[in-house]
Amino acid sequence: MSLRTKQFSLAFSEKGDEDDEAGSEARQTNPEAIVNLLNNCLGSGLLGVASSVKKGGVIASLILILLSAVLNRTTLLLNLKSCLLAGVDPATTEIGQVAFGKPGKLFMVLLFTSLGFFCMVSYVDASADAVGGLLKFGGYDFEKTTLLVGCWLIMLVPPTFMRSLKMVALLSLVAFIGGVVVLVCVLCYCGMEISKRGFPAVADVNWMPPSIGELFEALPIFLLIYSVQAGGGVILATMQDESSANISKVTTQSFGIALLMDYLMGFSCYFVFLDDTQGDVLNSMPSDSVLAIIARVALVDLVVLSYMIMAIPCKVAMIDLIFGKNEAMNEASPAQFYGFNICLNVAALLFALAVSDLAMILDINGAICTNFVAFILPAAFYMRVWKEP
Repeated sequence: MSLRTKQFSLAFSEKGDEDDEAGSEARQTNPEAIVNLLNNCLGSGLLGVASSVKKGGVIASLILILLSAVLNRTTLLLNLKSCLLAGVDPATTEIGQVAFGKPGKLFMVLLFTSLGFFCMVSYVDASADAVGGLLKFGGYDFEKTTLLVGCWLIMLVPPTFMRSLKMVALLSLVAFIGGVVVLVCVLCYCGMEISKRGFPAVADVNWMPPSIGELFEALPIFLLIYSVQAGGGVILATMQDESSANISKVTTQSFGIALLMDYLMGFSCYFVFLDDTQGDVLNSMPSDSVLAIIARVALVDLVVLSYMIMAIPCKVAMIDLIFGKNEAMNEASPAQFYGFNICLNVAALLFALAVSDLAMILDINGAICTNFVAFILPAAFYMRVWKEP
């Protein structure tokens, strides 16, 4: 059964062959959807997993990361099911209005926008850290403010002016490759360090959380790294094969790959750096290491394109609220799209200038936005539309 009703197909039969062709062109293949979902999962959160493992302890972290992946995938599919029952488009925030009226829609727009927005802010900080590390190796040292503004203006803003998810697919693949390169470089560095120094002593490893407080500090990031409900609906709603079986397969593969990458990154780095593990794990590596240099270059690629990906749910939600247009289908006028896009980018820069601590941004996003978007709202929507179809 399709997870979207025919009325929300990209190509309405009554619009003629020309519109059908355009709608088909706008849809994504399975590999494109997987790559786009992975770019929602990966990014600055990948850099903070090792620090969270340090705070959460190895055993608890193993369990919590797995539970987060399973629960986030489940609620993503649950939200799509709620949209099917309610007869609304999962690429929009209509389900909030159907379930709880205008306040429900407004609350959903606020959360979706906040989730994507804080991720964008974290990418501004991460890109500045990566570029700053590369420049330091070359003998140049710039103030953080200069780096933030320069990276934002030159690297982050331009890709956000792309509208079609079809155009985004290739860049998403490039971003995913960047994430893989970061992971490979970090794994190689950690492997060489362990081969030289040996595996850390059992007593030096935090197998369990050092304290309840530190466990709760780690939990928000574990929840955040798989929270793709805001952008996931847009991606899955624009697939060529929208059957439930195919969507289940795509999400399983996407979350499985992301889980493997987070496990490898988080635990390999923690076992090498232990208590010296920083919120941005690349800052734990020496700046003159060849592997660290390659990883920072790849990180720039990853965060630049992930910034663009996370801007999409913000634009879709707010344009739907302000102008009543479904930007997932490119319905907004050029003035509406580009005008809001500029405002969104400027807001991300201003917030990044005000809060330069990457770990704090991730914690806020995971503790507040993720809990609502990933766990509370999907269940509440389903219960509501199931009770009152």
